[in-house]
Amino acid sequence: MQHLRRIVKEPALQQQIADLVVPAGSEVERPLGENEYRVPVSYDMPRDKEKLESEFSKDGVSELFYVNYVWQPHSSCAEIDQTPGERIMLVKHFGRDTTSEANIVEMDKLGYRPATHLEAYAFAKVNPELQRQFWIVALGSSTLDGGNRFVAMLRSGSGRRIFGGRWFGRGWGSDDRFLFVRK
Repeated sequence: MQHLRRIVKEPALQQQIADLVVPAGSEVERPLGENEYRVPVSYDMPRDKEKLESEFSKDGVSELFYVNYVWQPHSSCAEIDQTPGERIMLVKHFGRDTTSEANIVEMDKLGYRPATHLEAYAFAKVNPELQRQFWIVALGSSTLDGGNRFVAMLRSGSGRRIFGGRWFGRGWGSDDRFLFVRK
């Protein structure tokens, strides 16, 4: 007990113990939390309709992804590192009616940013069954179509996997889920 008391009272000793347990310079990675997934992301996506449909479903890919639409990052994603590698992604279910901007602000405080359309594509490739269970929205990038901003949405319908778009400015229902990336 006297050794434990000494550890509690002496910060220098605490640091020495920590240095022995976790060597300086090594990074301790937080384990995956509930609804978090480790996803390899290349930040590349085919622009060919047939190739995309082979990964989703016939007529299941919106033209937003293979026609010359320009995707812009949300301001919260403007400076993200797009070096290929693994990302920790969270499928977040708020369980209440929400808005796109409110979701981004709330998750920023928890250490997450919204996933981009390229990250949603990577997520769908390695987690196709989640897409069959839930509609999952990626708020991190958008493209203009008819004057409205559209974001990527993974969904299913009649057994098909669909890579589509939804209006960024719409309200979201209590059943919707969103894809975020750990910062």
